[in-house]
Amino acid sequence: MENEEYKIMHILEQTHWWFAGKQFLVEEILSRFASMNMSSQKRKVLDVGCGTGIILKVLEKFGTPYGVELSPQAIEFLKKRDLERIACADANQSIPFKSGTFTIITCLDVLEHLDNDLGLMEEMLRVCKPGGYIFVTVPAFGALWSGHDVALHHKRRYARNKLLEVIGNLRCTVEKASYYNTVLFPLILIIRKSRSLFMPKEDVQSDLFIPVPALLNWALKLLFKAEIRCLRFMSFPFGVSIMLLLKKLGRHQPMKR
Repeated sequence: MENEEYKIMHILEQTHWWFAGKQFLVEEILSRFASMNMSSQKRKVLDVGCGTGIILKVLEKFGTPYGVELSPQAIEFLKKRDLERIACADANQSIPFKSGTFTIITCLDVLEHLDNDLGLMEEMLRVCKPGGYIFVTVPAFGALWSGHDVALHHKRRYARNKLLEVIGNLRCTVEKASYYNTVLFPLILIIRKSRSLFMPKEDVQSDLFIPVPALLNWALKLLFKAEIRCLRFMSFPFGVSIMLLLKKLGRHQPMKR
């Protein structure tokens, strides 16, 4: 991500429908599928690629939050939110925590930035406790590739089956795997293809930083949250993004696929 975009993200993620929806998604999925007997005061939770820190604020209700972030610019915004326990590290390298440290790990829209996405998945599994959860989101469908992806330095977009292949030999079970942001998929596809055709290539920009009128933003937020609630009892066959919830197996538990 471009350095200037961290500043914009820090402002927008308070109110923008996409960022508000992502926060709701984390809270909804972890509350529904990753309920624990352990008191939240005893849990340590980690956000890998924590950006400017809004997800760490969500994770506070699930345990003591820790973060891993590469960008010095992002870390400055983390300080403004009074977030501590942040490790500055490259996600292409090892996560600087001991094995089996965390009960819940989130990694939201990070894997698509890496050459070695499997390596990061293995590292997250290493620092996760047996029986703990790893929650991942990534952008979906190569057909949606546009200047948005270029601006955010993406290396790929995923298909659900491809993402499951990446983690196919890891010692974990797939608790939930679904596309999401499905209702808006056709509209977003049209917008991105149109912008790719008519916008000069040197003027690439993330869709997230295009101003959205307040009323439309409110309506999109309601729509997105309603769709996320449906993930409690169903999965979607397509969408703009993919969510994946994994549970780490204990040493002697058999792998199931």
